[in-house]
Parts: sequence; structure tokens; C-alpha cells
Amino acid sequence: MISASSKPIICCGFTPCIQRIIEFKKFEKGRVNRVLRLTNSVGGKGANTARMVTQLGGTSMLVSFLGGANGERVKKILAHEEVVFQHVEVTGETRICQTLIEENNPEPTELVEEMPPISIQDWDRMMMLLNSLEFSDRMVSVSGKLSIGAPIDAYAQISKMVARQGGRVMLDTPGESLLLALKHNPFLVKINDVELRHTMGSDNLIEASKELIQRGAQSVLITRGGHSAFYINKFETLRIYPPKIKAINPVGSGDAVMAGLAVELNQGRSIHEAIIRGMICGAANALTLISGLLELNDVDRLRGQVTIHKV
Repeated sequence: MISASSKPIICCGFTPCIQRIIEFKKFEKGRVNRVLRLTNSVGGKGANTARMVTQLGGTSMLVSFLGGANGERVKKILAHEEVVFQHVEVTGETRICQTLIEENNPEPTELVEEMPPISIQDWDRMMMLLNSLEFSDRMVSVSGKLSIGAPIDAYAQISKMVARQGGRVMLDTPGESLLLALKHNPFLVKINDVELRHTMGSDNLIEASKELIQRGAQSVLITRGGHSAFYINKFETLRIYPPKIKAINPVGSGDAVMAGLAVELNQGRSIHEAIIRGMICGAANALTLISGLLELNDVDRLRGQVTIHKV
């Protein structure tokens, strides 16, 4: 067992958003649709991870870009939720993303805005901010798509910086930005099955994960929504069965997995214990309307409902 660390978990998420959750009795394309309820929250993979680390009793620090009136709203919500954050102020407006939910339909519709492009100067200021942080003996989650305008090797730069100081990086991103970061041996790559297929061009998830490990990843966790997940490292392949639930809003459940993993590993738990906690948190998030929210009663209730088998 790795020794526990009291240091904050650093959550890098460069495309936060205002998350609007819009509920309908029934949503019909091409028709006038009356809204039953509207809920505003903070979204984006890194922001969700930081929020749920805090909800689980851990200490997190969100590192992000924020801009405009929406950026000010994000700051207020994070402060209200007692999430520590550091950011680079940009001229573009922080995005708004919308989740459309119908009664008795477990599959939400996502309307996702892109973050306005950042400048080279914005990225240079982000690197200055990151260089001011301490990564030694810390869990560092790096999540989401890169901001438009950021260098394609941005996550490789961060992974290198953390590795040099002896921190552990967990990456949740697909594509070229992931592949370039592998040479710096991230502790864990968390990726869903669709992203893995697109990134590696293969339908064989296990073999694709092993190729990621050959390229430098220390381990890979593949999530598949409510279906079984897979964990692969150089020594073992595991199949993980999550709790059986009736999802309300699954958006953010991958971020909940990251939060549960990070908190457990930061407390010195084994990777097996961390995976179980992560899968519990992923299911618990799907039981709430608001993405990035964990009800601790759900987390406790689902304990014991995750099973792991060696493949």
C-alpha cells in the first residue's frame, strides 16, 4: 500500500462550463417544447472531478481557463461549493452546455458548446501557473478535450512536469493529445470504450489498452457506461462489474470515477480499492439529476455492489 498524502488533488480541466439541465415531459424535434424545470450548475470534466473530490471529503484544486460573465458565475458556484481553484483569465466567454432530459428516458441529449480559442499567450500564462504549483507526491487528474489554440502536446508538457516532481498523473482524454503524453508514463489512463476505439483504430479493447501500455501508460481503465469496465496493467487484466442502477442523468459519471480513484489513491489505498470506489461513485453520480454531484448516502448504499474478476 502506498502511503497516504494530505496534499490537495490537482484537477486540470481547461474547458469548464455553465451546465444547464433542462427537463421536459417529452422533447420533440421541430416542435415547441415547454420546459418543466431548469437547473444551473458547473460542468466540464476537470471541474466535475474537482467538485466531487470535495464532496467525498478530499481536498482539490481546479486549474482552468475562465472568461467573461459566465466565468464569473463559475467562480461564484465553485466558491459556494468550497472548491479551491486557480485560473487564467481569458477574453473569450466561458461556454454554456445544456443537457436535455425527458421523463422516463434514461438517455439525455447533450448540446455541447466549444470553448472560444485561447491564444499562445494564454497557454504561456497557464504554464506559468502550473510551474508555480507543487506536484511532488500528488495525484494530478488531467481531463477533457484541449482548448482550441492550446498546443497538441499540452498534456505531454503537464505530464512531464508532474513526473519530474514525482507526482502521479491520471489522464482522461482521447486522441493525439493522449498519445503524445504516454512517453511520460502516466500512472493511469481512464478512457471510455468509444474514445479508445477512435484513438487506437481497433475494436479489441484489451489489445488496444495493451498498446497504450507499450507506449508508456502504466495502466488503463476502460469504462463502458453501465456495462462492465476493464482495468489493464503489465501484470493483470481485470473485469469490473458496476452496481446495477436506474440512471437519472449519467452525464459526469466518468468524472465521478476519476474523483473516487483520486481520493482513494491519495489516501494510500490500493489500486483495486480505488477502482471499486471509483465505480461506486460513477453509479452514484448517475442517480442524481445534476452532473458532478454525489449524494454520500448513495455512495455508502452502493458499497459492496462492485465485483472484480481476473480475465
